[in-house]
This record gives sequence, structure tokens and C-alpha cells, in this order.
Amino acid sequence: MEENRISWRLREQPPVWPRRNADEDEWPKPQRWLREPERYEANGLTEIYPGAVVMEDLADSDDATSNLRILGRYTVIRVLLLSRAGVLLGPQLASERRIALEHLSLLPNHDWERRVLERVAGLCRETPLESLLDAVLTAGEASAKRGHFMGAFGFFREGFELAVDRGWWRAAERAARGIARLARIDEAPMSARLWDKRAFVVARRSEGRGGWDIAPDDAPA
Repeated sequence: MEENRISWRLREQPPVWPRRNADEDEWPKPQRWLREPERYEANGLTEIYPGAVVMEDLADSDDATSNLRILGRYTVIRVLLLSRAGVLLGPQLASERRIALEHLSLLPNHDWERRVLERVAGLCRETPLESLLDAVLTAGEASAKRGHFMGAFGFFREGFELAVDRGWWRAAERAARGIARLARIDEAPMSARLWDKRAFVVARRSEGRGGWDIAPDDAPA
């Protein structure tokens, strides 16, 4: 009986690593890597111009004031992105900033988000100050409170990248946790896990404990 049981075990196929075919450039990928990316990941949305992610909220907006608000966010994040990239300097930066402020002036004077966005536009420059980062993350929170998730994502994502570039780890954690909350509400579980992991990594760095490298968007969460 024991002999039969052992012979049955030996007839089992051992685990086999996939072999690389001569005509293939890459190793076969697990199926979970081949899923459609969620919109909080790299390549999740097609962005054909700087700040295009913010304009995605127009698809869910049927109110004229909301449309003005979304457009105002776009003009501000455009200034933010292009100034950080060194594309807008001197007179060009002043001109783009004026355009953004003109769009924001269409919102009510007492509007809190308008004031936040005006602050972002006023602080944009090639070498940013930490006060800009706080304004950017506050703009993301203001957009999230209105249910405009892609506007919030655009500001949080840019805030995260800015914070990591400058080594402002606590602010990077705030941005990452903001995106993770958006992803959970929007039923994007892989994105939530990805951004939770990033928040954990930068939190360790803010405590001086080091940690893993921050994974790219296309890495498995």
C-alpha cells in the first residue's frame, strides 16, 4: 500500500519554469500583469496634453459652474506642470498665470477652492517652495470633496512627484494616502494597494528608517 502511494506521488509532474522561446523578446508575464490598468495607474488614462487628467471630470459634469471649476483647475495644473518642467519662465509664466487667474475669476469671490487654486498659480516657479506643495495637496483635497476625482488625482499625483523629488516625505505620504482613498471609493483595488504601499515607504523615510525603493506605476501591487 505504501509502495503504491509513493509511486503515485512520483507520477506527479514537478513544477516547471516557463522557457523563453528563441523568437520572443520577453519572458511570459503572469496573467495578473496583463489586466487593464486602473485609471490611477500609469497608462490608465490617455493624457495627450499636460493636465489632461483633470479634464476627465467633464464626462460626469452637467452643471455650468462645475464645468467652469474643472476648466479653472486645468489652467492652474497646466501652469504647475509646465513651470516645473522649465517650459514656462519669465514673461511666459506671467502670461499663463494671468490666463489661469482670469478663468478662476469666473467662480464666486467667496469660493474656498478658488482661493486655493489662486495660491497654487501664484506659487508656481521652476524651483518650487514647500508652500507650493501644501497648496497643491489642498487643491487635491478640495477637488475630492466635490466628487471630482480626476482633478483630485491630478493634483495629488503631481504633489507626490514633487514631494519625492525634493525629499519632502511627510507631504509625499499625504499625497499617496489621498490617492489611495480616491481609488478605494472608486473601486480600484489594485491602485489602492499600490498607493498604500507607496505611503508606507515614504512614511518610513520620513522617520529616517529607509525602506524599499518607490515602485513604478506598472509594477505589481
